[in-house]
Amino acid sequence: MRIINASAHDLFVDRFEAGPGEAWCLVGTNRSGINTFFKLLAGELSDVKADLLELPKNPGVVSFKRQQALFEEELKKDDTDYLDRIDPGTRAAAFLNNPEDHGDLIRAFAMADSMDKGYRQLSTGQSRKLMLLAQITRGVESLVVQAPYEGLDRTSRDELDKALAVCHQWGLQLFITIHNRGDLPDWCTHVGGIVNGRMTHAGPRAEIMDQVEAILRTGPPDFKASIADLVQNGKSSGRDCADDVPSMELVRLQKGSAGYDGKPVFSDLDLCIHAHEHTLVTGPNGCGKSTLLQMIMGDHPACYRNDLRIFGIQRGTGESIWELKQHMGIVSPDLHRNYHVPGNTLHCIISGLFDSIGLYRRYTPEEEKKAMKWLERTGLAQEALTPFRQLSYADQRLVLIARALIKTPRLLILDEATQGLDEPNRLAVLDFLEQVARERLSTILYVSHREDEYRTFFTSHLQMSPLTP
Repeated sequence: MRIINASAHDLFVDRFEAGPGEAWCLVGTNRSGINTFFKLLAGELSDVKADLLELPKNPGVVSFKRQQALFEEELKKDDTDYLDRIDPGTRAAAFLNNPEDHGDLIRAFAMADSMDKGYRQLSTGQSRKLMLLAQITRGVESLVVQAPYEGLDRTSRDELDKALAVCHQWGLQLFITIHNRGDLPDWCTHVGGIVNGRMTHAGPRAEIMDQVEAILRTGPPDFKASIADLVQNGKSSGRDCADDVPSMELVRLQKGSAGYDGKPVFSDLDLCIHAHEHTLVTGPNGCGKSTLLQMIMGDHPACYRNDLRIFGIQRGTGESIWELKQHMGIVSPDLHRNYHVPGNTLHCIISGLFDSIGLYRRYTPEEEKKAMKWLERTGLAQEALTPFRQLSYADQRLVLIARALIKTPRLLILDEATQGLDEPNRLAVLDFLEQVARERLSTILYVSHREDEYRTFFTSHLQMSPLTP
């Protein structure tokens, strides 16, 4: 493939060439233009101007956008409401072209035991490998993959890394994007760096490696929240008085258990969170971390079958989940996937005040002003009227973080909150949370796979493990 003097949106590429079988790692921060370059390679841009544009023909594409489209398609076919159990979704093997002819490939991806599982039963890493397999089994010669390692634990990441290495060994041309220094894979042969809308470096890995760290640290973060405004908001709400009591229990779960389709994902779990005791939850994909948080948020039916108290209220005693959620700020992969309703970016942030997916009630000028301040803090003030789903994945995630923080909640529940963010923004969000903890504005319940996110302000650490058969 060859690109000469190509321009589109926030990107200009004067020259880029990639040969058959080369494995490219494309490096850049979220707003560097890397997302536009990804769309260019994926054949998703129609208004490109170029002196020469020779792109991969019919590439296999794995992106956040296509993952969302697949999720929404599966949602349409979800028959859980008509069954006496949770519908596991389309069988994994159904996504592949002639799976019986690709046994070696499936085994190389460590997916042989997952072919009979439903799509919704797969872990994040398994679903990503399934999307890769779906593309490869249709006979593509090149793969274009967006941020493949996001949201994966170390084991799942290693498995996916081996799968991509196999793709390279079998002669596929590879292009992947990354936003963090630790995500650069060993198997890549070439590196391209994008800074401020231009490809500044491109060539063999050995020649580019010295510039990679500088590329990923270029420029300030987009997330520039003001702790002073949150302090004022938290005190004016009056909700922080009760939380000043050290013994105030926000969450208590005793001998907890939950699962799907009759199969438990965790059992006999005890958890107690007091006000301003910030809890880090870790463990491999599939061990039940997100399920535990769904129970606490009231989004999993197991919350009614367990001995669970939220803000001192026993679940299942006639309480309204909305009375509880008004004290929670939430960011999670589930919320991100489910936020596919029409609405602009401003309305998405305002919806955090009402705990709804979408905005269905009138809001005051003061509430709009507060949301606009958060848009400014995320560098997105100019996108206030842009439909939320038209933003890049990373900007959507920043908006959802603002949505969770807008009301300065008593309990801030963050499940892989920084997924999709580049290194400067991840660090800025974590630095801000450290200030939130220091000022005692919210109690933080945080799930992460990244060891560089294990900050000292976490006073408790819940390490979960998969149940043994």
